[in-house]
Formats: sequence, C-alpha cells, structure tokens
Amino acid sequence: MLVIALVGLKLPAWKAALAAFAVCAAEAFALRGVTLGDIATCSLKGASTGLFPIGLIIVAALFTYAVVVESGAEEEIKSGLSSLSGDKRYLALLIAWGFGNFMEGMAGFGTAVAIPCAIMMGVGFDPLKAILCCLVANTTPTAFASVGVPTFVLASETGLDAGRLASAIGFVQLAVAFASPFLILFITDGLRGLRERWWLALVAAASFIVPWLSLAAWAGCELPNIAGSVATLFVLALMGDHSRIDMQRQRRAWCPFAIVVAALGASAFLPARWKVSPGFVILVAAFVGGLCQGVRPARLVALAGKTALKYAPAIGTICLVLALGKTMGAAGMTQDLANGLVAATGKWYPAVSPVVGGLGGFVTGSGTSSNVLFGSLQASIGTTEAEQLVFAASNIMGAGIGKVICPQSIILGCAATGLAGRESEVMKRAFRYFLFALALACASSFLMVHAR
Repeated sequence: MLVIALVGLKLPAWKAALAAFAVCAAEAFALRGVTLGDIATCSLKGASTGLFPIGLIIVAALFTYAVVVESGAEEEIKSGLSSLSGDKRYLALLIAWGFGNFMEGMAGFGTAVAIPCAIMMGVGFDPLKAILCCLVANTTPTAFASVGVPTFVLASETGLDAGRLASAIGFVQLAVAFASPFLILFITDGLRGLRERWWLALVAAASFIVPWLSLAAWAGCELPNIAGSVATLFVLALMGDHSRIDMQRQRRAWCPFAIVVAALGASAFLPARWKVSPGFVILVAAFVGGLCQGVRPARLVALAGKTALKYAPAIGTICLVLALGKTMGAAGMTQDLANGLVAATGKWYPAVSPVVGGLGGFVTGSGTSSNVLFGSLQASIGTTEAEQLVFAASNIMGAGIGKVICPQSIILGCAATGLAGRESEVMKRAFRYFLFALALACASSFLMVHAR
C-alpha cells in the first residue's frame, strides 16, 4: 500500500504512510484477529521510538547545520574547500565523497546531496556531473546517517544487537564503499580520470574505509561516517594548496561540527549508567558551537524551535512508518512476506536481499524507512544469527543504493544545481551507476552467506 501511495498515487510521504497504516490496521483487526488494544500498543511503541531517540537525533543534527548557516560559516566552508585545488577530479572526491559523507553522518535528510551539489556548482562543475557524483557518494554512508539513526532503527526492528549489526554492515558494504570514489572519478573525467588519478581515488577510499570500518566494528553506529569523512577531508586537504586559505577563519567555521564530533567521541567512553541520548549530546554541543561563533543564545533557542517545526512532518512520517512496521510484525504480515520470498528464491535469496532494500530506498528515499518496511522481514529469513545480520545489513546497503535513482534525491540535486525539470534525464544517467553498485552489493551479500 505504501509503495502504491507513493509511486502510483504520488501522495506526500506523510499521507502515504497514514493511508498504509490505516489499511494495515484494518487488515490486522478484520482478517488476522489482532485486537484493537494490541494494534494501539504496537502503534504507540513504534511512534514513540520515532519521537525519541530518533526524532531528537534528527532535529539536533539538523540544528547543528542550521547554526553553521546562521553564523555565515557555511560560505566560509564552501570557500575553503574550493580553494584547495583547481583540479575538478580532486574537488569531486573532496566535496562529494569527503564533505558529502560528513553531511550524511551529521544530518542526513538530503543534505549530503543538496549541499555538496551547490558547492560543486560554485566551483564550476557541470551540474549533471555534480548531481551524479553526490548520488553515487551517498550509497555508502546511508547506514550510519544522522549519527546512526538507520542502524538504531534496524536493530530495534530486528531485535539484533546494534553493535554487531554495525560491524556486519561495515563488512557487507566494503566492496561498494571501495568502488564509490572510482565511480566519482569516472563520472568527473571518464576513463582518462581513472588512468591519471586512480591513486587519488585509492587514497580517498582508504582514508575513509579504515576509520569507518574500525569504528563500525568496535564502537557501534554513531561515529563511522563522521570519523571516516573527517579522515578523508584531512588527508585530501593535506594534498591541496593551502596558500589561499585563512586557517583561523576555517577553524571558526568548522567549530560547531568539531565540538559535536568531540562530544560524541567523549560520550562513547562514558560508563553505561551515565550515557544519554546522542541527540541530547549533539544538541548541547551545537549550542556551545553556536555561542563560539557569536550567535546569541535567544537566537539559538529560536533556531532549534524553527528546525523542529520545519522537520516535524518528516519526523511524523517516520513515526507512522514505525507504527506500520510494528503492526505488520504483530499481525504476521512480515513473516508471510518473508516465507514467500524464500519460497521464490531459495538458496539465491542472499543475492536478492539488497534488491529488497533497494526497493525501499527507491520508494521512500530513506534508509530508515526502508529498514522499517523490510528490516524485520529480511532478518526473519536468516536461519542463524550470522545470516540474520547479513540480511539486515544487506537491506540498508540496498537502501543506500536505491537512493541513487530515488525521485526525492534527484529532485533535491536538480533544485540545488538549477536542473529542475530535467529529473528524468538525471535518473536515466544515474541508472547505470545504480545497476553497477547493486550488482556489487548482491555479490557481496551472496558471498558473505555462502563463502563461509
């Protein structure tokens, strides 16, 4: 129903989620014998998770970015990034891969497409190439977006341990993560770019993957994107031209982000009884960062409220989708779908698993929503915990790849680059990269299950 409402009827996301939930609740009550009390309990449990901790993390992460915009630091960041080199191939990796992954790790919700696209346009990129680079770059960081929200949701939906799940995601996605910088290089300058600057893509891939995978394997899902992208930005920046950059102004511009990263890193080492929601940590750290940039306290409070109101519909949609997922699980619908997929694909299901996640990413434009729709379904197909982890990880991997051709992502990119009205052309050009990444994902998932 959700797919039909979004794609067929083209309803806004919140209306589509509400309609799908209403149909699901009616079927659960009338055809599957679930009581109204149980439906209400499942719905409230899902919706409350959408508000806290997920909603708080989303608002806090986006508030951090709003502080940077309010203080004028965003323009300084753009200027600093674009001053490092005149080589478009270098800048594509620095901005789309390094900075784009940072924005996905901090905020998500389209910021990793719209903002890097705008920066790339500002330094003279062809708009179509700018969109394609950012869409391809966004395949990898989706799982740990918004300080790990999609993985938190996936763990909640599947009952799997979030730490073990983060580790599985890192290993399942290795091939796609490694290939992405090379695809960005190819988009920017074709085969010549690969011949002349393959080593630059290798540096970009390694500098991101090493800390990203290490954090995913040992520290959970909050920091992999942030650590990987900070390392990439640092390594690539060292290779650039610093003569035109005012380092003091750059330090001030990056201050809120730096404080947030430091606060999240420090909180990871706190004893369990002292730990608080990452959303609260980000909110306080961003407030301190705003004060350091000279934004008045009253303005920061107003900005936080404005951010919460602006993204209230998106958070409401997440609450509805989470309520839908919990109700489907209680009614046995998820298990019925899983049984049908297993019967249809047999031993080949591991290769199909990323396709299921890709459908969720394409339809909803969200790794979080794809996890709610299909996460528990995928995990229920595994016969061992190891298989459950791989299938759940494959779902979010597929979701990130599905976003390459997701209408919402493409619309954001086109709006940022002045290509509004040419969305179908962008989707057509993006489809080849979607297929390539999906093929890698399917092979990775299959090998993770059958090569042991």
